[in-house]
Amino acid sequence: MLGYELFLINKKSSTNDPPGGSQPIKKIFFQNGTITMDKDLEGYTSDYLEKTKQLQDWLQMPLNTIDKKELNLPDLRVSKAQSRPYVEVYGIVKTNKKLESTLSITIGKKPNTIEYSLNVSTGEITQIQNSNVRLKIDNENYFLKDINLFTSYVDSGLLDKDGTIHNKAFDLISRKFLEYAKTRTCILLKQGNITFRIYILPNNSEIKVKEKEIVSSGNLFSDYFGNPSSGYASMPTTTTKFLSYDDKAFTINCKQKNDFYKNLGIGKESLQKIFRPKEKTFNISGLEWTFVDISNSTHKFKNTGKGILTQLYENYKILSKGGHNEQINLKIICVRVNQAKQELLIDENLTMKQMSKMFSKIDETKIPFSVFEVFIDKSNKNPLWNTYLYVVKNFLTGNIIPKEFLVTYFTKLLRHEIFKWIKMKTNTEQIEFFSKSEFCIKYLITMDSLLDHLNSNEEYALRIGQIARQYVDFKQGNKDRDNSLGDILTYSKYDRERLRFVYSRISRGIQLAKVSDNLKESITKKISLHRPKEEISDENASKDYSYFFFNGYYSIQEIKA
Repeated sequence: MLGYELFLINKKSSTNDPPGGSQPIKKIFFQNGTITMDKDLEGYTSDYLEKTKQLQDWLQMPLNTIDKKELNLPDLRVSKAQSRPYVEVYGIVKTNKKLESTLSITIGKKPNTIEYSLNVSTGEITQIQNSNVRLKIDNENYFLKDINLFTSYVDSGLLDKDGTIHNKAFDLISRKFLEYAKTRTCILLKQGNITFRIYILPNNSEIKVKEKEIVSSGNLFSDYFGNPSSGYASMPTTTTKFLSYDDKAFTINCKQKNDFYKNLGIGKESLQKIFRPKEKTFNISGLEWTFVDISNSTHKFKNTGKGILTQLYENYKILSKGGHNEQINLKIICVRVNQAKQELLIDENLTMKQMSKMFSKIDETKIPFSVFEVFIDKSNKNPLWNTYLYVVKNFLTGNIIPKEFLVTYFTKLLRHEIFKWIKMKTNTEQIEFFSKSEFCIKYLITMDSLLDHLNSNEEYALRIGQIARQYVDFKQGNKDRDNSLGDILTYSKYDRERLRFVYSRISRGIQLAKVSDNLKESITKKISLHRPKEEISDENASKDYSYFFFNGYYSIQEIKA
């Protein structure tokens, strides 16, 4: 059961599990006009994210996934619709191509926001927006020691009793923070946007939450996880909502909430450990992937940012460096998050033996960037992951994928793009597509990468595509354009008859070209080097070879005669 595996992974962990992703945060304490910045980064036992390291150093920000007690920002929300416990400010640093940065902080939701910005280069601070902002703050469940946190916000002069921000107070806080940023050296060496959060608090006292769980009146008992418990859980999880607890359609015996957890034997203490660890979870092409070294749950893999295949390969390399048991498991979880819904898509455990077999034939240097992500269908407004997940699942389990399936899918993708490609002046996008698709066909249809993945029929279409490329370049180079250039690239199907016709039309076009005989002879020799050795067989004459034709047309490597 995945819930139990997550419990074991997090059993000894004390890291915070924020509702959102891992990101840098800064605390600012405000009390009736007095503003105090939080301690520097060295005062926390925080790691860095590769993307945010320079920002963390600049503004002295720990990550929100450090130890819970050290962070001191408990958050029991399980839905974005619930009231926030704290006054949160959204921050973003935007760095352009010239490495000029702008730091902006905003509170509220459009159109009712207050926003300030700092031009890092000039040091100019600007108020962008100044509206009345009313926040939905929890006024019942959070306490600074024994004082209600919301009441403390009101007493500090930051909020009205209805949750409205005092603009003068926020102006003081914003300018204090941006002036603080000006005093520190900013070294941002990459173009892009980095987000962070600011938490405004009345003081630095310990924050406590009201106990909501149902407490057993009896003695401690051992739940099904073997964990001492004082009662069964009754609350939903925050990052494992696929462990449904309140929908009768997906629960055991239609039980809900406390009764649901009784059926599973999950105590409330155990439930606190059932979550996907943020520091081990990466966003890859819109899906959340969690990777855990089962033998050492404290180990953290690095996000390669190069797609799922490269991420898996890098994880394998790290695990195979030594000191790991051959039977070690790499836990892989893939979840799709859509607002409050979470859909579990992949849950696999891999041994070193399995991973060794998976990657034994793959040359790391030849893995294209985000190669498996070519299977994400982006032809519509919302991406479709079905084929992508089918491919990844089969790769993880060591199953080969039918070549016909891959070719049909890639043909569908290129058909959607071909008219745009023909008009493009560069071939970068096309070459990238065929580089990825060729890699996938080579390594997914067989475990033996040395086998030739092209048969003679496919090679025929590939060579005709290369000849078509030679012909188009010849015509365009001599500024001799005619309708035949577009026609030979826009047929709905490239079967044997159509491929023969393309070759015939090219041969006739060369003879009719208004160029010197020397140029005609030169292009004829080039084309002869690519002339197919064998015809497409009769039994396969009606098959569509569009993928191989266009692969040849956009190929950067020639087939030797």
